[in-house]
Amino acid sequence: MKSETMILNNKNNVTLTTYLLDSSNEFGNITTRPAVLVLPGGGYMMCSDREAEPIAMSYAAEGYNAFVLRYSVAEHAQWPNPLEDAEAALELIRLKGSEWGIDTEKIAVIGFSAGGHLAAALSTIGRVKPNAMILGYPCILEEISNILATRVPGLDDKVDSETPPAFLFTTRDDNVVPARNTIRFLDALDKADVPYEAHIFYSGMHGMSLAKSHTSSGYRGNVSTNNGKWFEQSMTWLKQVFGDFKTDSIDIDMKVENDSLIYGIDNAIKELLNNSACREILVSKIPVFANGELMISKLNISLRKMSQYAKGVVTPELLDEIEAELNKVRR
Repeated sequence: MKSETMILNNKNNVTLTTYLLDSSNEFGNITTRPAVLVLPGGGYMMCSDREAEPIAMSYAAEGYNAFVLRYSVAEHAQWPNPLEDAEAALELIRLKGSEWGIDTEKIAVIGFSAGGHLAAALSTIGRVKPNAMILGYPCILEEISNILATRVPGLDDKVDSETPPAFLFTTRDDNVVPARNTIRFLDALDKADVPYEAHIFYSGMHGMSLAKSHTSSGYRGNVSTNNGKWFEQSMTWLKQVFGDFKTDSIDIDMKVENDSLIYGIDNAIKELLNNSACREILVSKIPVFANGELMISKLNISLRKMSQYAKGVVTPELLDEIEAELNKVRR
């Protein structure tokens, strides 16, 4: 993983931290990845660490490239500074999409509480918009400004046909940001015919993050197996909106076609091992093939293909040696 923190606005201490997954031959079904831009909550007074890296790492574990934006807060929170930060971050991610291996048509924004307001603002009144939004116990109504560090616009009347699909979750008894914020936004989405999914959990504290012990800050009320299901539910939803990584191969068998009269490293390993002369060569060069129970020995995969995944076992030099000896064996 490549992680770095870039300064987007030095004066306002705005930063974007990247969590870019490494590519590998073992991820042959992935050419580009979807991405998620994380906007932590904190009442526009701060950016909560509990809703930053843990969220990014959770989506990274699902194959997404992730980003955490620490936007303008506290004395710099005056609207629209945070919105301009989010727009700049999204534009940068799209600009560097090719370099960072991102499908720029599959970028979701996720925000919590005040970060949920910012994510919803980016998705409705933003100069640039994400392709999907996930809002956790979001501030939506203008009246919520009373508990924030700055006056912010209400967003329940800003939804239109250009608003991207949305996933929302909150708790029925959230006593900081009432559930009516979520309900009013859902109503607006419904009226604009914008696709959405929502989960209002029976009970839970505001600011639950992943609802796990390591993101609880030690508060028992921030831990809930039931409420924590929002993450898995959001992933299921994202796969409906963005699609999933390709898994169109029947199994890990890789078809080999080699009708040559001589043997070589492009023949299937199981075919080589079924020939006594070829088997003797393979076992002498790669002793692990002496194990008849070895899974790879039963697959229709060539030695050349295997070497791409086992470079430490089959070096190019060793591959050349084996090829030369196998070429001497006739069918």
